[in-house]
Amino acid sequence: MKIRECLDVNHIYVGVQLPGKDDVLSFLADKAAASGLAVDAATLLAGFREREDSFTTGIGLGIALPHTTSPQCIKTTLFILRLSCPVDFESIDDQPVDVVLALIIPTTNPSEHLQILARTARLCKQQAFPEALRQSPDAGTLWETIRRFEKDAEIAWYGGEV
Repeated sequence: MKIRECLDVNHIYVGVQLPGKDDVLSFLADKAAASGLAVDAATLLAGFREREDSFTTGIGLGIALPHTTSPQCIKTTLFILRLSCPVDFESIDDQPVDVVLALIIPTTNPSEHLQILARTARLCKQQAFPEALRQSPDAGTLWETIRRFEKDAEIAWYGGEV
């Protein structure tokens, strides 16, 4: 599955100010629940917290990839949150996070998220990608940036779009 297939421009939030990691996870759970991806935000928040308790999703370079499952979720859905001020996410490189790419995954297809996580992490390791996300002025531009980077990456990785 492609990143752009599980991302809706309405699930991109730019310039949000939140004081800490738990506030970020709570914000994402609230938005996902409001989108109908869970019965209540508390269940999603508990899932996010459980994942963070097992190992941080702060992958470095100021990026975090929190994820959880929901029985109400029909297809893997990505939310992007670009914070106005970085927050401590206990990242593997000890750097604060200002870009959060959160996945809500259907309980019926839990392995699907591994493909999206791998694809996303691979894009995030490209030097220009995180900076392009940070420079995108609004949700529409950020979505287009992801689409462009993903298409370019497919050409580089596979010799063409897949």
